[in-house]
Amino acid sequence: MNRKGKVKGKSNSQPMVKRPPWMELPEGIWANILHRLGAVEILETAEKVCSKWRRVCKDPSMWRVIDMWNLGDLSDMDYDLEVMCRYAVDRSQGEVVDINLQYFATGQLLEYIAERSGKLKRLSIACCYGMVCESLVEVVQKFPLLEELSLTHTTITIEGIEALGRSCPRLKLFELNNSLYMGSGDYFDNEDVRNEEALAIAKNLPTLHHLQLIGNRMTIKGVEAILDNCPHLVSLDLRLCKYVSLNKVLSNRISGRIKDLKHPHDSLAGLEFSFEACGEYDEDQMSDDY
Repeated sequence: MNRKGKVKGKSNSQPMVKRPPWMELPEGIWANILHRLGAVEILETAEKVCSKWRRVCKDPSMWRVIDMWNLGDLSDMDYDLEVMCRYAVDRSQGEVVDINLQYFATGQLLEYIAERSGKLKRLSIACCYGMVCESLVEVVQKFPLLEELSLTHTTITIEGIEALGRSCPRLKLFELNNSLYMGSGDYFDNEDVRNEEALAIAKNLPTLHHLQLIGNRMTIKGVEAILDNCPHLVSLDLRLCKYVSLNKVLSNRISGRIKDLKHPHDSLAGLEFSFEACGEYDEDQMSDDY
């Protein structure tokens, strides 16, 4: 022992902990990796791993795409998806171009997004049924750069389709997909009512290139109106449209224009959401005229 009370040959200093090699990766590479996660995974997990990841996750460029994918089990979640989505929109600082909302979208949330996301090009809403249909009329008017709108198990009014036509001149893709059981009843026995959506699309969305109308109640009248008024259309999805009867003349007309056509009978395999609960769906009632 020396005069300072220390044992010779021993040191009080702790051994240096080596940083794992992956921590030395540039932030640009981490941004590329973390971009592959959804917004929930980033906010709930990734940004809590280390200070570098948190710094990357707070960069506005990380939030140009906000994917709020979830399983729909909202009551079992320890967090509020709407609050989380608002937070993600704020982090984007107005740079978000693509938002995906599933199960939890509300009119108030869409209005919040619209006020802060003037550069939005793609909006996808799924399994929100009638929760946003009225708000869409006002909201789409604040998305002048919108190119793609996808609505699955989510309704839009005729006024909403008209607003799309007035306010979104760049719209190239429109998806309006619903199971047949949504809105069944005598109300749809009227052919004019069955074709309301198709006629509104034909009248107001002439710039469309891609149109998906799974489960729509339109008849051949609606299909003809779309073909007459959407000259740029290259893909048309009519799966589960059980009132559409494609005769030989119309089939020839479609095949001469539409590169990618899905017929009413075609398989629904591969779709993200289920369309099986279709109370009125009966293959024997659907036309074989194609």
